[in-house]
Amino acid sequence: MVDGQSLFEKAFALLIDGEGGESLLKASALMRKAADEGHAAAANNFGAMLHHGRGVHQDFAAARAYYTQAAEAGLPTAIFNLGFMYLHGLGGAKDEEKAREHFVRAAEMSVVDAITYLGAMLMTGAGGPQAHDAAREWWGRGANLGDSRCAFNLGIANAGGHGQKPDYVEAWRWFSRAHDMGSHGAATELERLAIVMTEEERRRADV
Repeated sequence: MVDGQSLFEKAFALLIDGEGGESLLKASALMRKAADEGHAAAANNFGAMLHHGRGVHQDFAAARAYYTQAAEAGLPTAIFNLGFMYLHGLGGAKDEEKAREHFVRAAEMSVVDAITYLGAMLMTGAGGPQAHDAAREWWGRGANLGDSRCAFNLGIANAGGHGQKPDYVEAWRWFSRAHDMGSHGAATELERLAIVMTEEERRRADV
């Protein structure tokens, strides 16, 4: 009898080949078998295939069920994916509180997508109390993990003064960092800041 790990490896190899068509259909069938054998990564991957309609018909409810299986096994990416389903009401009821709870769990496991979303929910008060400082701390952690979105968001937060006075110098530094990380929108924000910053602020920003 083939176990879940072997099935998962076969499915993953077919996906890596990237040929699509018959290979993708075989991969999805094997991934489902592996998931049904209790393989957490397979459950998350098959959930993603259902989520996006890749190799199978799109089915949000089934995707949520497989994400739940993988999340209950403790897989960090699945915990984020399940939070995403709750946040957007995909495959079931929308629940921002549960979404935030899942993003916290995944963020604590350094899932950068979860950190990005959690920071936004903390900043706006979605799914729980508003907490500007906590949002900034999480985005700082995400930026240190190399996520340009978190650096960009910190630029926006500092430029707009969310939770504190606007700080154009700090905003410039974060937008510059986001730009260096490949953010497409950071250059535009730097141009906007250059118009409103004083010469003294520009000097401090460049230090």
